[in-house]
Amino acid sequence: MKFLFASDSFKGTLSSSDTARLLRQAAEEVFPGCETDAIPVADGGEGTAEAVVNATGGSIRSVTVKDPLFRPVKAVYGSTGSTRAVIEMAQASGLLLLREEEKNPLETSSYGTGELIRDALDNGFRDISIAIGGSATIDGGMGCMTALGAMFLDESGNALSGCGGDLERVSTIDLSGLDPRIAETKITVMCDVDNPLCGERGATYTFSKQKGADEATQKRLEAGMCRYRDL
Repeated sequence: MKFLFASDSFKGTLSSSDTARLLRQAAEEVFPGCETDAIPVADGGEGTAEAVVNATGGSIRSVTVKDPLFRPVKAVYGSTGSTRAVIEMAQASGLLLLREEEKNPLETSSYGTGELIRDALDNGFRDISIAIGGSATIDGGMGCMTALGAMFLDESGNALSGCGGDLERVSTIDLSGLDPRIAETKITVMCDVDNPLCGERGATYTFSKQKGADEATQKRLEAGMCRYRDL
């Protein structure tokens, strides 16, 4: 008897490879002598880089970046060949990096994801795929772009850090310092949803609750996102 296991991760508990390991163990206990094989799979959330690297024979790179609350964290991203990188937002800006009481999309930032992109650029990659599932953020990408040289300023001209709460404070966007290598780079976003930015099906009302937002926080984030969009 042969088994092929191809399971996605279980958010917050088991990775795809962990699931395969447990399934293999169970199969061998129930069907002694059976053959098993496993293929890591993912949907754009945690484990995506590992799955792509496994499928393409690529390699994994490790770098220290900022987590959603600007603390140092070790993150990895994949490479497939000499020019293409596969970045997993959950590695740097993911929900799994936070304790339950730390989840607050007004405070969290995608800054670390921008640092992963910058590291990929430093290593010569000019074709970057970014898997955006499993994030802890609702910041409109401000944190990510800040790490790449963009500046978001409030009405007094003060630079903002790029967290979700800054959506309602941003007054000016200055792209003069944006890393020029971005213009040379093909960037592909990997996701399995088609939600618009704002509105009932938008980023805030669809995803912010799982990231720790209560009703009052959702209203602030939605108003801020609309302001940010218009700006």
